[in-house]
Amino acid sequence: MALPDGNPYRAVAERSYRPKLATDDAQWELALPLFVEILAADPRRTSDSKRLLDGRRCTLARHVYWLASEHPDRLNPDFALDEIQVERSALLSEGHVTYKSQISYKSQLGSFRTGFPKLFPPSKRISPSGGLEPTGDREFQIALNAAETFRNNDTCDRVRAMLLLCRGAGLDSVDCRYVAGPDVFRRPGAGLWVRVTNPKASREVPVLARFAADLEALASRAGDNALIAQYPPPVAVGQTSQLTDMLIRRMQGQYPRLRVTPSRLRRAWIREQIEGWDQLRVFLQAAGLKSMHSVDEGQTPCPKSPADPVRRARLLGGVA
Repeated sequence: MALPDGNPYRAVAERSYRPKLATDDAQWELALPLFVEILAADPRRTSDSKRLLDGRRCTLARHVYWLASEHPDRLNPDFALDEIQVERSALLSEGHVTYKSQISYKSQLGSFRTGFPKLFPPSKRISPSGGLEPTGDREFQIALNAAETFRNNDTCDRVRAMLLLCRGAGLDSVDCRYVAGPDVFRRPGAGLWVRVTNPKASREVPVLARFAADLEALASRAGDNALIAQYPPPVAVGQTSQLTDMLIRRMQGQYPRLRVTPSRLRRAWIREQIEGWDQLRVFLQAAGLKSMHSVDEGQTPCPKSPADPVRRARLLGGVA
């Protein structure tokens, strides 16, 4: 069914958003009415960012073109934006291979549901296991075990190093990229330390005692090379996102909803530090606070850490 020439979205759809893979004219012509119908109902059809708007529309065009081939008799918004069809489209229409690209594809398509509130009533989003919650000890151990199952020994070491740096020293995904073998060192009486050379957050952090031996072994094998980055510092071309995607896919068969990420591991380290400081817990209770979110409202300068490394290591769990 061809769209009338006066339809304000027809020219835009045909000129700008027809996918390169849409080589079949009849299939694209079949998909076009659904594409225009969803575009016309989209509350976000105007945006300050043309790049983001175009990205969403191109994703939708790929989806409806695939749908016209798979289900030519069910081209309606109710069926097209259903979670099952969006999931299958992410897997089959473009062959997305990384977890991150599939999430982006599904998120862009899901955003068009807001234009059809009767078909897709808004509901409270339930995040998968983890979300932004700190990683638990059992989850961390599952991830650590999964990291040992890669065929390539170098990949095993890089994934394990990422997990141990984030959980054992509270590093984030950017900090990890700057850590090389010599940056993991011991101090007399103060346990194992990590030197972070990230220009925006350079510092030295003691490693939690129970993770020290494993991280030290990985640093020894790395020699002068970076622990996880593709190139030695200071050229910090990291691969934390790729390693995280690989690890999540590795666990997907047995633990399909488990998401162990650098941000969750860092939160687990922060939570452990806070729970170990009795004075801080007393302060939070006395102030009527349930978390640290409201502590820094007045932008109070951060107090200096003890200069003695042995005392710092004991305070931060670097010495058992």
